[in-house]
Amino acid sequence: MYDYGEACPMSKATSLLCERWTLQIIREMFLGATRFSEFQKYLPKISPTLLNTRLRLLVDNGIAIKKRIPEKRGFEYHLTPAGKDLAPLMSALGAWGARWVYGVLSEAEHDVESTMRAVAETIATNELPDGETVLQFTFTDVAKSPRWFVTIKNGKCEHCDVNMGYEVDVYLRSSVETLERIWWGQMSIAEAKDNEQLKVSGAPIYTKSLQRWFPNQAFSACRPQSVQTT
Repeated sequence: MYDYGEACPMSKATSLLCERWTLQIIREMFLGATRFSEFQKYLPKISPTLLNTRLRLLVDNGIAIKKRIPEKRGFEYHLTPAGKDLAPLMSALGAWGARWVYGVLSEAEHDVESTMRAVAETIATNELPDGETVLQFTFTDVAKSPRWFVTIKNGKCEHCDVNMGYEVDVYLRSSVETLERIWWGQMSIAEAKDNEQLKVSGAPIYTKSLQRWFPNQAFSACRPQSVQTT
């Protein structure tokens, strides 16, 4: 950790939290990741060595606790009360980023796996009929595995790039960027459909209620602002 040499709570906090990848790891813990393999899956650009170093940093400083998985090999990482107390900070930081620095994503920042995970985890399942619902997403800008599926059953959503043999209820077709812009609140579903960037087909009970069950990111209300520079 970098030592600012100041008797300042903010400096002490940032010396721990602003190490590279630390906040992203904490974000994934808030989203439910607990195992090393899960952090690797959702943070593919971090090396295993650095990931291990950052997890150890969080454990050594009381932000997370490392626990052996019962009757299995390996460990899980969970937020401590100190870690969970970061929730308002993470929310405020995300809102600030969405408002002031999110802007336009580069080509390398579009990721279908992350997008599908985000969508699946935030679908308003209470707005869907009881029983099983299967959504098929087809991405026009993805060459490998362009079709992804979200299966909703008993209020739980699972996503994968293989249809496990279920009957599809709703078909959605767009680019990854379009779906990200809808999820982030930068484009409405109606706008995307009107300009044919999003095509939806299926039973009316699903398609007519799309705007109620289709998710929005927590920071979707934070409209991007222009930063004044000199």
